[in-house]
Amino acid sequence: MVKDALIRSRALRRTFIILTLLAFWLIPLTAFAHKEVTVGSYVFEIGWVNEPVIVGERNGLYLLITAANAQDHAEATSEHSHDEATGDSNQEESVTGAEATLKFAVEYGSVRQSYELRPVAGQPGQYTTDLLPTREGQYTFHFTGSINGEAVDLKFEPEEVEPIGKLAFPEPPTSSTDLAARLAAVQAQARTTQMIAIGSLVLGLIGTGLGIYGIVKK
Repeated sequence: MVKDALIRSRALRRTFIILTLLAFWLIPLTAFAHKEVTVGSYVFEIGWVNEPVIVGERNGLYLLITAANAQDHAEATSEHSHDEATGDSNQEESVTGAEATLKFAVEYGSVRQSYELRPVAGQPGQYTTDLLPTREGQYTFHFTGSINGEAVDLKFEPEEVEPIGKLAFPEPPTSSTDLAARLAAVQAQARTTQMIAIGSLVLGLIGTGLGIYGIVKK
């Protein structure tokens, strides 16, 4: 009996440890996907809508703007009921109407493209815009303009765009880099073939000329 109890206790401990580890690794996935940046009186939570970001897959900007003093406001309203405090806090934290004065652009190397921010329905303070990354690597989100008269000029580097790689099935598609390498190889081969053809033609002409010269001389 004692032995069985010890075995069950150890099994329960192992199960608890496994579940704790799973919770530790799985729950924060969405939390770490976006990062918060304080811009004056506001906090920008920025990232991609879908992460990881894959080349050729439709994605978009995730932007949530809240007041930087939201914590102070929450403490000031803590004497009210929980429902009332939560409602007032959410209303106070969310910054709406920013799409009218805030500009957004995406930069990749020397290439820059501007996009219009679009409020997310039913999510006060949240904005988005549709994006389709066509190259892997680091992109830069650039926010300029103002919010309630306060100037904004923020550059942010979100999670890097990754190639399809092992996610592709049954075989990975040809990337733009591979296509460029193949095209360069074909062009090089064509130039080599052309040079050989020209050389053969020149040698043939020289041979023909020597033959004619020999006949005329005889």
